[in-house]
Amino acid sequence: MENMINFEDIMIALGVRETATEDGAVLLDIEQGICFSLNPVGLKIWLMLKQKYSIEQMADSLEREFCAPRPELVTDICDFVAQLEAKHLLRHEINVSAEQGWLAKLLPWKKRLFHN
Repeated sequence: MENMINFEDIMIALGVRETATEDGAVLLDIEQGICFSLNPVGLKIWLMLKQKYSIEQMADSLEREFCAPRPELVTDICDFVAQLEAKHLLRHEINVSAEQGWLAKLLPWKKRLFHN
């Protein structure tokens, strides 16, 4: 598949809290003061994102469970992740490089102070 997206650097935004049930989930972004609801499939994708699944692993899992066409699943996963990013529920992890020194490695919260 030529348009594979790497989800390794995607993280749940720091202010997001979740409450899940068999009907889906409610996500609360305490920084924005906004609630979002997920259906059961959205919750499955959300949980896989939290566990750092690759898009291939997500598609495999959903394909087994729902017997849906793989290209459609990949498109739907990517669209869903794009929606989560647009709502600032996901963010891209910033890797601390060796050039930043030992203090930046010890104080990862420092990155958040300058991220606005």
